[in-house]
Amino acid sequence: MIRNGKDIANGSVVTTQVCIVGSGPAGITAAWFLQKAGLRVTMIEGSRVYPDYYASQADKALLYDGLADGLFATNERDFLILRYPGVRGGPSERERFYGGTSTHWGGQSRPLDPLTFQKRPGFPGWPITRADLDPFYSKAAALCGLHDNFTAEYWAQVLQADVPNLPGFEVAMYQFMPNTNFATRTFEGQSTIGDSACDVILNASLLEIDKAGGRVTGLRVASMDNTNPIPRKATEFTVKADVYVLACGSVENARLLLLSDVGNESGHVGKTFMCHPLTGSVIGVFGSYLTYDQQRLMDGVGLSGVRPVAFSDANGVGVTGRFEPDAEQQLKWGIGSCWFWWNGGNYYYEATPTPDSRIVLAQDPQRRDKVFGQPQTHITWTLDPRDQTTYEKTTALFQASVAGLGGQVTFPDWATITRQVVVNGHHIGTARMSALPEDGVVDADLKVHTLDNLYVAGASAFASAGVSNPTFTIITLSIRLAEHLIGKFAAG
Repeated sequence: MIRNGKDIANGSVVTTQVCIVGSGPAGITAAWFLQKAGLRVTMIEGSRVYPDYYASQADKALLYDGLADGLFATNERDFLILRYPGVRGGPSERERFYGGTSTHWGGQSRPLDPLTFQKRPGFPGWPITRADLDPFYSKAAALCGLHDNFTAEYWAQVLQADVPNLPGFEVAMYQFMPNTNFATRTFEGQSTIGDSACDVILNASLLEIDKAGGRVTGLRVASMDNTNPIPRKATEFTVKADVYVLACGSVENARLLLLSDVGNESGHVGKTFMCHPLTGSVIGVFGSYLTYDQQRLMDGVGLSGVRPVAFSDANGVGVTGRFEPDAEQQLKWGIGSCWFWWNGGNYYYEATPTPDSRIVLAQDPQRRDKVFGQPQTHITWTLDPRDQTTYEKTTALFQASVAGLGGQVTFPDWATITRQVVVNGHHIGTARMSALPEDGVVDADLKVHTLDNLYVAGASAFASAGVSNPTFTIITLSIRLAEHLIGKFAAG
């Protein structure tokens, strides 16, 4: 069921068992499994009702704008509301729209590597392991219509191709999920989330999280009217639930927690904003260093274009391969991961968690949203010195390994990279998972350490970024969270 928040009477109380804030893949995945288990679920989404995300851009500018500094000041000035510098009117890094960024997600999927979860120099480690997530990765693959096998050997057999042997690297296979819009996707052949038992309330912006006695006691929520060009608050109501889940993305999750002074007893909310920094086409590869059948695997059969996805199975799943430095190289040099296209292109890597990249509330009274008057986001993005080491070691290794097979690789210096690198739409960290409250915001079950009934879903909880696109792991963690909550309700 889908309804509009402005139709809920002013001063009303909406009661439910689980309230989920946010309608992207994290929120919708959790909502799907929870309602399927028979729990009463309410999912609130701040966006007014629009036909597509393009129409919602004006609201986003009113509510999501703020101050973006550090590297943003030169490379991505309008990060908080636009995609990349100079690109207006298209998909952005953040969406205030039903379905979130899944409405224009490319579907690129792969589990995080086992090393991502381990503590290593510069990376804090997770309180869970890859083995802990493996059963849920399998369930996520089934939910997303993907194959539960991401190995190069499996796909070489499917594609009748060969696996390259590039010293110091492994071949990482990425699958492309079909039908990526979670708002309109039919799950498990049953229904969309809007046609399920879940109570979906659009035009319902979270203003404040009320808490007392170590628990969240309710959410203060408001709707907007249709006044132009600046809408006004239409109604205000309360949502009361047994359990609450924030699933609004790494930037907004941090802002909402900070607005209500929730979960920040150790000062970690908003810290270590991470991403997968991405350059333009800077890696040049010349000469034939792979066989024809090895190229077929890396391209997913097709051999034309920079990013072909030529193979497609009966369900529309495509696949491509990348070269990633293996775990031995990463541990040897104390670096993060990255990937290379076999035939050159952009550079994409795992950012080092640094407390200097962080989100706080804007202190300037002019930096308040135009509708509800709340402080906007002040986000700073910086690069860690270890990022330069990652770039220089991995590019040199790629160059030497390709040269050993008869090819040539060219790449620019680090200064050139820092002048053009952008975030790439993957917002990670700001409410990271940790074993101890003093080291993070949520525990291994995604529960805020200091509150009994508040959970944070999505890439906010990642302790490190890894190199795989985050959405598949976001979905995986939401399935795991749903099963955890189902178990808690069953136990009484």
